[in-house]
Amino acid sequence: MDSVAMWAMIAAVGSAVAALISWMTAHTALKTGRRQYSAALLADLTTGEVASARNVIGNWLYGGHEQHGRITESELIHAYYGVAWALERLAVGRTALGAMRFGDSRAMKELDQRLLWHVEEQAQNLRFIADRVKTMDNEEVEHSLVSIQREIPYLRTNKVRLVRPCGDPGCWRQPGADGVLPDQLTAVS
Repeated sequence: MDSVAMWAMIAAVGSAVAALISWMTAHTALKTGRRQYSAALLADLTTGEVASARNVIGNWLYGGHEQHGRITESELIHAYYGVAWALERLAVGRTALGAMRFGDSRAMKELDQRLLWHVEEQAQNLRFIADRVKTMDNEEVEHSLVSIQREIPYLRTNKVRLVRPCGDPGCWRQPGADGVLPDQLTAVS
């Protein structure tokens, strides 16, 4: 083999190695980007304004009568839409994550597992609030919840909350038909 052929072969092997290293670097960067995007989707649902809105909703649903009574309908509606819009962003983000090239099924599964409780809990909360505050139209939020359930097939956004607030001190938590107070429920099927 002459020296020109040898140098050509070395150059070809070198090019192939460089291309492989370049592909591996790009693939790793894509995976890292998807993981960061997943973390951002979860952070959007659990921090900042959405966390504040969830706190208002939680106090309205689970707080004592004093906490419940301090929350105005306007604050509750504002919190409702803050959480609803976060769920819409989640649905869009989850769709985008699934459409990214070289899908990372492990990252998707991990994200879904982390989101599961948050989304199921907030879906119940939103439906319950819309049922109690008659001035609200829940149709668009229902579409968002259905969209999220299409994205995460094992998610159950159709669960129903049994909390029964009332207007008198000390009585806003009424036992359900089974005699169990909502505080004692861990999940509603």
